[in-house]
Amino acid sequence: MESTQDKRVLHALREHIDELLNAGAVISSREPLTIVTAGETLKVKHGMLVGFSQILDMIEPVADHEWPEALRQMAVDLCIKQLDQAIEALSRGNATAETHLAADNSFISG
Repeated sequence: MESTQDKRVLHALREHIDELLNAGAVISSREPLTIVTAGETLKVKHGMLVGFSQILDMIEPVADHEWPEALRQMAVDLCIKQLDQAIEALSRGNATAETHLAADNSFISG
């Protein structure tokens, strides 16, 4: 009779995943191993437990999906609009910071 040999590696990772499962985490997929815990999605990739949260949870499913052209363009337009808004907010923040710096510098030299 052949003895069965444990082929598992990365025992520390396995123990950590077991602890997560004991604490209430749920396996949502086995290929790749995907665990959902406390509002965070964790995936085992290249022997590491990689975490994704909030908006990042949507990236992989969206990238793997075949989109109709009109829906794809709508998603692209929405992303561009949100990126523009973020850039404008940063620009306004930088302009405010520069104004405060200029005021501080004039106070020091004046």
